[in-house]
Amino acid sequence: MNSFEKLKISLRYYLIGKEFYRAVDALEFAAMYHNGYRKDKVTPEFEHQIKIAHYLRTLIVNFQYPEETLMAAILHDVTEDYDVSNAIIEAKYGKLTAEAVNLLDKNGKSENNYFEAIGNNCIASIVKGADRMHNLQTMVGVFTQEKQLKYIDEVERNFLPMLKSARRNFTQQECAYENIKHVLKSQIQLLKMIN
Repeated sequence: MNSFEKLKISLRYYLIGKEFYRAVDALEFAAMYHNGYRKDKVTPEFEHQIKIAHYLRTLIVNFQYPEETLMAAILHDVTEDYDVSNAIIEAKYGKLTAEAVNLLDKNGKSENNYFEAIGNNCIASIVKGADRMHNLQTMVGVFTQEKQLKYIDEVERNFLPMLKSARRNFTQQECAYENIKHVLKSQIQLLKMIN
């Protein structure tokens, strides 16, 4: 059994143990769509969502809506990358999850409004920060240097201010935002040294 399958199984057992049965269903639902490979042509596409969910479970005590946050992390690319409507997400996983997934979908949104809206949602703001963390972790050797520098700039210009705004809006989650901010800043520092 490869490491991806082990990660997926361990996430499923974690969700079952927490009695997050809707999140288990979301895991299976997203797996139906994310069945290809990432840009490196080696890494399973769904590993991205699985690793984000695994990271977020370490911060779960800080979340206002723990199960919904994990569901949004698992589902955050299905409407953006596949022909899945937000109405389906809402019917299956509830309004809170659907709102977050809709906010995370970049299709047709301007950059400024996109990050402002995410910063006003306690679920989307956590997932977006963790999503960019994983993007930064996995881009060396896959993205061009130019694209890596663009991602770093986006973190400094959009992600860190969004996290600051969200931290003020959702003080219960302050520790999670601080953790995400710290990791992003550490990653940026390392990537700048590499580049």
